[in-house]
Amino acid sequence: MGKLAWQVIGVGAPIVATFAARKALTFAWEKSTKRPAPNNPVDDEISMSEALAWTIVSGVGVAVARLVVQRIATSAVRNSFGDEALPKKFRKPIEEDVD
Repeated sequence: MGKLAWQVIGVGAPIVATFAARKALTFAWEKSTKRPAPNNPVDDEISMSEALAWTIVSGVGVAVARLVVQRIATSAVRNSFGDEALPKKFRKPIEEDVD
């Protein structure tokens, strides 16, 4: 059950976070600049500075949202189903006794 929970929560949550972050960033961009978000940065009508600004804002915003949601999902699955439900790269390292 735990591995299935990770597949649903651990994989699905960052996808939803990406979608939500893009929507929120697009809304904030359009409200603050009074221009549509440059979804096609190679469009000749969009300046290079505007395309770069959008790329930085959207890239960082989406990355932060994914990181936060993935950490929350990892913690939730670990607390509910144990460390074994997580992929190996997300498990806590085993502490060895040093005598």
